[in-house]
Amino acid sequence: MSRLFFLRVLVGVPLALAFQYVAHRQANLLGDVGSVAAFVGAMGTLYSVLAGFTVITVWQQFIDTDRAVKREARSLRELWRYVGYVEDQDGVARARSAIERYRDQVLSTEWPAMINRRTTTAAEDDYFAMADAVNGMKVVTRKDVPAWAEAVRTLGEVSDARGERAAFVSVKMPTLLRSLLYVATISLLLGMAVLRFENRVVGAALLAFAVVVSVLVLEIIDDLDDPFGGAWAISPLSFQRISFSRSPGAESA
Repeated sequence: MSRLFFLRVLVGVPLALAFQYVAHRQANLLGDVGSVAAFVGAMGTLYSVLAGFTVITVWQQFIDTDRAVKREARSLRELWRYVGYVEDQDGVARARSAIERYRDQVLSTEWPAMINRRTTTAAEDDYFAMADAVNGMKVVTRKDVPAWAEAVRTLGEVSDARGERAAFVSVKMPTLLRSLLYVATISLLLGMAVLRFENRVVGAALLAFAVVVSVLVLEIIDDLDDPFGGAWAISPLSFQRISFSRSPGAESA
């Protein structure tokens, strides 16, 4: 849990209980209990639909971002292996060196920027250098053709995954949708605070529980909306675990 979660709970629960106490002391709402219950029911329905839609949306975006990162790392590892099957030893060395530089630049520069929700092109020059090195390899023998073709295809997969990763970094939950979610949450809690319970302790406990649950929902949404910096942050291990070991094809070339 983040500090913001505990801050929201520590502020929200006392405020809700104070509003409940003042509302019950200053007004007799027994005659309006039916209207208040209908309001709470309507707001509860709106809140449940809105919260469910938002959680599913940000969760899907989180999953798509994680898949893009892992696909880029996997394609990068496969690219390093495919170029090793080409007999152009100087070209292989240049291509593999460029691949390793690109991986290192993503981890050292782009990843910290993504954690801060900033798009960056720090590794863009290294990507183009890697592409030039792969495309510039000499295809001499017949067996070089399929190996080089697979390398070029995999290079395209790296490019696609990199583009998706960069796009997902800049995608955030719309401010209007977030505002609507906050308004629905506050309206629901205020309606529950106005409801009168025969047992005041039970009423206060239920209201406090509703505040904690609502804040937890907001915490989950905020965390998923920040795929690289939240508690469930996407790990850079996919890139860190890339094994640049010599393939059998490279050894025999």
